This record gives sequence, C-alpha cells and structure tokens, in this order.
Amino acid sequence: MNNRLVVWLLGLSSLWLVCTGCDDKAVCQDSKMISSEGWRKNELVSFDFDLTDTLGVYNVLVDVRNDNAYPFQNFWLFIHTMMPDSTEFSDTLNCVLADNYGRWLGKSSGSMYHVPVAFRLSTKFPQAGKYHFDLVQGMRMDVLPGITEIGMRILKDGKE
Repeated sequence: MNNRLVVWLLGLSSLWLVCTGCDDKAVCQDSKMISSEGWRKNELVSFDFDLTDTLGVYNVLVDVRNDNAYPFQNFWLFIHTMMPDSTEFSDTLNCVLADNYGRWLGKSSGSMYHVPVAFRLSTKFPQAGKYHFDLVQGMRMDVLPGITEIGMRILKDGKE
C-alpha cells in the first residue's frame, strides 16, 4: 500500500475517532477498517467489550462508514453475540445509508459518510464480563465495495 494512502487513512480514522469519541455517554467503542478491496462475504469483523454494570441501561450502536463507491441504499449486517456465559444469539440489522433519492445520510467528510445505526436500544447487560460481537456483511456479494469502516459503540442511556 502506498505511504500517502496509509497516512491519509490513519488521519481520516483519527479524525473519525475524535469526532465520535466526544460523547461522554460512550462506555465502550471500537472500529475496524475494511480492506480497500471491499468487505468479503465471509469476513468477520469482531469486537470485544468488558462490561461490569448489570443494572445500567444502554444503547448499542453500529457505526457504518461508507464512500461513494457503495452501490446500494441500504446495508444488511449479520451480528452474532456471545455473552460471558457463552450464551449466543444472532441478529440481522438493516442499515439505511441513503434516502429514496440516493442522497447519503449521516455526517459527511468529503466523499466519506458516517451513519450510526441503532442495534439495541434501552438494553441491559445481565452478566458482568466479556461480550463478543462478530459482524458479517449480508449483501450476498463476494466482495462488497464502498464500506470503509465498521464500528460499535455502547452508550449509557440518558433515560435512566
């Protein structure tokens, strides 16, 4: 990979973390870059969060970052969750990235767009320990172009 591209991607990633990291309600957050070649259909993006508060109420968001190369209005995501006691469950999340006229939603920075998508709202984590999340693109394409970064955030719910 060309050195300029690496520096540009690191700078862009840092800017995104600074912009999204300003929320004082964020308990945990992490993001992963997707290969510039695209997101392969069986490629897992994994996140681990250690959570100890079993009484608090939280909102879990998936942060999707895309560019103009993304060819669709929405984005299907399969999320597999493993709780500390090894209980597992799976969900399907529809991430809407553009309106009906093809205009990208969310915040933009040049040709990059960031859309936070609600995964679980007003939820509790009933067990203290490590929660493991595996995310897989569900768009039925061998290689999905245009998704540049995927992340997860766990925020304290302000309604408590």
